[in-house]
Amino acid sequence: MLTQRSIFSFFASVVLVLAVVMPARAVVETPKEVVTRTANELLGIIEEARIYYDEDPQRFYDNVEQILEPAIDMRRFAAGVMAKYYRIATKDQRRRFLDVFKGSMIRTYAKGLLAFSNEEIRVLEPKGPSRDPDRDMVEMEVVAVDGTVYPIIYSMRKGKDDLWRITNVTVNGINLGLTFRNQFDSAMQAHNRDFDYVIENWLKSDSASVISEDSVEEASE
Repeated sequence: MLTQRSIFSFFASVVLVLAVVMPARAVVETPKEVVTRTANELLGIIEEARIYYDEDPQRFYDNVEQILEPAIDMRRFAAGVMAKYYRIATKDQRRRFLDVFKGSMIRTYAKGLLAFSNEEIRVLEPKGPSRDPDRDMVEMEVVAVDGTVYPIIYSMRKGKDDLWRITNVTVNGINLGLTFRNQFDSAMQAHNRDFDYVIENWLKSDSASVISEDSVEEASE
């Protein structure tokens, strides 16, 4: 059974191997092609990173961030995690949480990439055109060595610049955006809605258990 602790390892695996199963196109990118391009770029740094990572992990985090920045709508992702609290947070609190949230996702995602192995990937055909021209989903399956199938759903949204970006991921039925949102809400309730405390301690508390570094390390063992 896929646990929350292995979410990002599978997330990283899925994006990375898409380069093998899907050809890239140079014109206007569809949601699938956005993921494909990102995967191709990650393939260019992953093997070299295995060599220098232990001595210079920050170099790898920076490289991964540079590649993922255009592909993931971190601002929308973080705003969705804050949910009802986003409206009453100050601009500075929103900015600080975005920085913390983005940093934690980048670091955990990067570690997940290093744990990537040769799982089989099945990219599913679209069930039909999206009802909303500005929203779409990319569905696929990850088949583990033991034959277990893990469904992955990438939620995509087109921005005002007409570029598609990932806004959420659901792995084996676990909705990351909703999971983070519930954790943020729990932390706010537990600490008397103290924005500054929750933001500053996001990575130090159980509220960030899904994206803690220890979780990824355990998932890769």
